[in-house]
Amino acid sequence: MSSANKSIDAYVAATFGCNSAQFVEALQNSPNSRGYILGALSEMALRHYLETRAYEVVRIVEKPSGGNDAKSDEARGDFYVRKRGQKNDAWLVVESKGLKSNSEFRGAKLDSPEKVHHYLRALAFPPRDCKQKIYDKGLQTYTRAKEKWERKHPGKRFPPFRWNRSTPGPVTCDLSGIWRNPSDLECYIAGLEAVAFTEDSYRNRRGALAVLETHKPSRRLAPLTKINHAAPLVSDFSILAVDLYLRTGRHEFAFVNPKTISHSPTSPEHLYQNYTIDVLVPGLKVRPRFVPPWYEDFADCVGRTSPEYRTLDRNQVDHRMD
Repeated sequence: MSSANKSIDAYVAATFGCNSAQFVEALQNSPNSRGYILGALSEMALRHYLETRAYEVVRIVEKPSGGNDAKSDEARGDFYVRKRGQKNDAWLVVESKGLKSNSEFRGAKLDSPEKVHHYLRALAFPPRDCKQKIYDKGLQTYTRAKEKWERKHPGKRFPPFRWNRSTPGPVTCDLSGIWRNPSDLECYIAGLEAVAFTEDSYRNRRGALAVLETHKPSRRLAPLTKINHAAPLVSDFSILAVDLYLRTGRHEFAFVNPKTISHSPTSPEHLYQNYTIDVLVPGLKVRPRFVPPWYEDFADCVGRTSPEYRTLDRNQVDHRMD
């Protein structure tokens, strides 16, 4: 047995009171445990990505002294980040998240050729006025929420609607050029085996498609409206980094400035809980295409979207690894 394997066995025995085989079996039987480990690996991969690109990275503590209420509203991410050698105290707060693991099969959403055809056709061959309709629907939802809130809070003003007409709503993906026309798409789906629409195939990246959808459950109270949603606030962090591993098999990231993506139409201080970054099609489109406001390169995202910088709060720094 190698020294590395001996170290792993010793660590597992000392930390969990079991051998490595039992530890692996426990992971296989516990999706939540796998999720925590994948989250930790995502943070490690993000830190490595940033540090190899000449960024200084400081970990933000998860629960500061005093409990969760002591977590600063200015440090709701995982890392403080700035260019190495930078002298001023201006840092980006970067949050690391993963993809939703059950996007394709939750609620039997894509378990048949008909459902997959309907889903892909809307994305691959959208009508010319699609973006305008999405924008108008979002504005209509926002307007109803605004009027209702302002009736309950006379003399106060609801936050403004800030959607970009070029990228409205929570779905921004590029399926252009994969199929020549809707008939070509229909032929593609007709040629798929029945197993391609099963949960097992989707989980193992062998399904009819792969949806790169964010997952950010985090109940937050909006400071101005006091609306309580199970999603982050737009102001929680400077940059969101989403690890695409669950769908691409690589620890690679999509980056977005939360102020440039469509906010919740019913609570403009909140983000959506879920955004679709892109959709992959096995054998036809195996790599993501990054459509703004999503970026493949961190520096590109920062340079093109001007995210908010913050002062480092020493009380929010995690010193456990020092």
